[in-house]
Amino acid sequence: MAANPKNSATTRDLPQSLVRQLRYIAVLGCVLIALCALSLALSLSSELALMWLTLALPVWFYVWRQGQQRLHLNHPANSDVLYASLGHGSCVTLIRGLLIAVTAGFLMPALLLSLPTALLYIPAVAYTAAAIGDALDGVLARRQQQVSRLGAELDTTLDALGLLVAPVLAVITGKLHVSYLLVSIAYYLFVWGLRWRRQHGKAVYPLPPSQLRRQLAGWQMGLVATALWPPIPGGVTQVLGVLFMIPLLIGFWRDWLAVSGRRGASVENAS
Repeated sequence: MAANPKNSATTRDLPQSLVRQLRYIAVLGCVLIALCALSLALSLSSELALMWLTLALPVWFYVWRQGQQRLHLNHPANSDVLYASLGHGSCVTLIRGLLIAVTAGFLMPALLLSLPTALLYIPAVAYTAAAIGDALDGVLARRQQQVSRLGAELDTTLDALGLLVAPVLAVITGKLHVSYLLVSIAYYLFVWGLRWRRQHGKAVYPLPPSQLRRQLAGWQMGLVATALWPPIPGGVTQVLGVLFMIPLLIGFWRDWLAVSGRRGASVENAS
């Protein structure tokens, strides 16, 4: 799980090329969101476009802030030397965040009720592309030999954001049962629990490595992306949602037992 970002980027010199690159991506994202809103205004109405914009833009701002707060982590895990650029992997991760923001714009029930079926493909395509990008960003970072703590933490943060936004949309459209939102809040409860333990002077133990943890998250993204596509029957995806969420929630519980020292903890590694 990602650590809480520190604002050391304000006290540590960062390469200006790195700062500019993130700024350019932020501005480009705003421009693309504005163009999407304009397209909705022309095809539907200005009121519905404004509804979409009031959700999409804040989510994109959140994504940008997550990157900005972690710029000081743009270095390898075994070195403190900063990369001068974000790298292909982190750029793809931020693009995934933009696609999640596009998806979030459709969370307004009044907007959804006014959309023709054809336009429901927009959030389906956006989140599916974001889910596919989750497999791509790490590959690109490794090929470029620019794997960074920034990329790892941003990837985890945006995975959680996507699994908050897209399931809520799937629940609103009747594609997932409301109980699936337990998946959406599990990560945030986990992070809150870690913060609570640290604030109260309780030990926090490292998570044991697990390939299954990553696979379970990937399965959830695949399921939710599938559920958003209009032709897929909601009765099928609701059942699959319940079946898919059970092992993930069990995994979160096992991880909590590990970080809280109740299972397989090493006293020497506690923080």
